[in-house]
Amino acid sequence: MFPGNPRQWRPGPYSAEELAAFGRMRQKAGLPLFVHSIYLINLASPDPDLSAKSAAALADALRYATLCEAEAVVTHVGSHRGTGVATGVDRVAATVRKARALASREIPAAELMPLLLEGSAGGGTSLAALPGDLRRLLDAVEGPAGVCIDTAHLFAAGRALDEEGAAGRLAAELAGLGLLPQLGLIHLNDSRSLRASLNDRHENLWDGFIGREGLTAVIGHPAFLSVPFVLEVPGVDGRGPDRRNIRRARIMRRAAAEARACSPGAG
Repeated sequence: MFPGNPRQWRPGPYSAEELAAFGRMRQKAGLPLFVHSIYLINLASPDPDLSAKSAAALADALRYATLCEAEAVVTHVGSHRGTGVATGVDRVAATVRKARALASREIPAAELMPLLLEGSAGGGTSLAALPGDLRRLLDAVEGPAGVCIDTAHLFAAGRALDEEGAAGRLAAELAGLGLLPQLGLIHLNDSRSLRASLNDRHENLWDGFIGREGLTAVIGHPAFLSVPFVLEVPGVDGRGPDRRNIRRARIMRRAAAEARACSPGAG
């Protein structure tokens, strides 16, 4: 969920009491919740005004998530706008510190929900296109934090998720960087863009260039079985994740489980 309109700077119009009540209802229903910061955020921006707006928007997302007792806040990192990766990483860390300080005016800092830094598709001067970039950012950010990976973003950034063995190579890469324990969420999306296109365009499951086999390998890989998956697909009718995409995700999960059960040495 977004704390407000994802394409506006306006804070979410919810009181602390309303958010707490929603959190109690959600927990009673047994539904997990991740809060996504608005799309306008650029945590690495060299522009002071945009940096201040980004810190305030992230603080609003942290407030929303904490009062709802969500699992975490997912945020895009943004672009260094030509100032260099090292400078961009430093700005991300500084903007996150500002956001936490703003949010802690209402909520004790120790109670704020964790932050998940999401990998990008790598276009332009954006940060966090590959797992190694996420490791560098995570090392710079203070407070509870982890990472979120997106299959469409990874594919657009050059990872061959459409090839046999790709999910295993991805899991090994994350493990080598020490990111598996900090992998808090996976966005499961097919890609409307070609591999290594650096173009972030999501597609419905099975209808893009990653395809059914590639996505099945990711959703069923043992390293990711305890990681939550969220769909960010356009939907059959263009209105977002729908029953058809959820059904396809469940089919892939079952198929992967059956394949593991039938593999040599299973059980």
